[in-house]
Amino acid sequence: MTSSELQVKFNEAWALRNQGNSDEVLRIAQEYLEKSKIPAEKALFLKLFAQLYSDTGDLRKSLAYYKDIERIYIDIEDLDRQMHTLRHIGDLYYQLKELECAQKCLVQVVDHVEEEHYVNSLEKANTHRMYALVLEGLGKKSQAKNHWVKAKRHYTQLGIEAGIDECQDHLGD
Repeated sequence: MTSSELQVKFNEAWALRNQGNSDEVLRIAQEYLEKSKIPAEKALFLKLFAQLYSDTGDLRKSLAYYKDIERIYIDIEDLDRQMHTLRHIGDLYYQLKELECAQKCLVQVVDHVEEEHYVNSLEKANTHRMYALVLEGLGKKSQAKNHWVKAKRHYTQLGIEAGIDECQDHLGD
């Protein structure tokens, strides 16, 4: 199968996930994980497992899959995808209330999105939002405020009202 055919199948599975059809998603993920020959393709289908376990609240299992995905991106030297995956890992650590681990992950991602790498505004907004939440949890309110401001700027550019509102709530605007 070509990479584009695999991407189509991933998109189909993602749509099924959004419809709540997790059994079919798991079947597709397993089938195409076995068919994938290239590490980046394997990472794509591992993401289905990671997200499904996150959806069902099995955060430890989701975390294990995301760590496998991150290792793939490290091995193939895809820094942008590695950082995107690390943001998800930081989010899971946050949900698990392991704030120090979350901070260690997210500080790397924040540094990455602030550098000259091409990172889209939604990725930047979500990164700053997640890092602000972690900093607040660690009692670092003034540092968190800086990241809420940055997140709000990106959500405003994108017109994402829910993101803007959340930032305003944390900033006291």
